[in-house]
Amino acid sequence: MRSLLIIQLIIVLVSVFGSVQYFGQDAMLPAFYGGAIALANTLLLSGRIKKFDELAKTSPQTGVLSLMLGVVIRFVFVLVALGVGLGALKLMPLPVLCTFMAAQLAYVIASARQ
Repeated sequence: MRSLLIIQLIIVLVSVFGSVQYFGQDAMLPAFYGGAIALANTLLLSGRIKKFDELAKTSPQTGVLSLMLGVVIRFVFVLVALGVGLGALKLMPLPVLCTFMAAQLAYVIASARQ
């Protein structure tokens, strides 16, 4: 999981640089925000997987339910975080979403390779 976080962090930094080049300095914070959401999402998954490993030893069914709960929690977290960033904080939408999508794409590619 550490290597995935490092890859995602590198992609976030590249995306922030690209956003600043394309949209200007005002895009730096929104791009970092989108990347932070993706990184936090990966950390939430990592924590849930550790919890699953512990629960699966005693009760596999409870472990699976824990993973399913983790999916719901991560989904709600992403929706709320994007809503806060785009709605309440009025961040530029494209840098937020592009950086988030790029970091999530790294997660999908890394997962497919394993």
